[in-house]
Amino acid sequence: MKHILTATILAAAIFSVQAGEKTFPEKVRNAAEKVAEKTRDAALDTKDAIVGTAHRVGRATRAAWFKTKAYASDDVPVYQEGAAATLAGLGAEIAELRARTPSAAPAYFRTRLLSLKEQHELLAMRLGQLTRDELRERSIGPRYDFDRCVVDLEQAIDQALDGADMLSKIALK
Repeated sequence: MKHILTATILAAAIFSVQAGEKTFPEKVRNAAEKVAEKTRDAALDTKDAIVGTAHRVGRATRAAWFKTKAYASDDVPVYQEGAAATLAGLGAEIAELRARTPSAAPAYFRTRLLSLKEQHELLAMRLGQLTRDELRERSIGPRYDFDRCVVDLEQAIDQALDGADMLSKIALK
């Protein structure tokens, strides 16, 4: 970063010397403005790279529902405990997303957050309603539908996280 700043200052000084129409204080002021602009752009690019990397690492650590032991289990209590834990984790992600969302977020985004919350509540309620017989049949019926809805909620949360990141970037500029 120091090298970029030094190179930018030197380049600005060279350009200011070549432009013979302006006084020296004007040249210095213009060079300082250009350096400040380039530094701000570099800082924003660096922040975007760091935040993007951290966001991708966070997503990679979440165990997708269809990769969990509970999803693959034929044991009803194991499935129920794993599904409840997954839903609890997704609920925490939704709460974190709501907290991270700028207060001036557009209405469509607030509606998206509300729909995530409602979808999560519906799945939590539906999990409690699934019978042992329904949970034993994995490939069709209510358990299959529940599993698909959990995966859909995970994808919707990921999309909303991307949207929140974009809203944050827009707010900074």
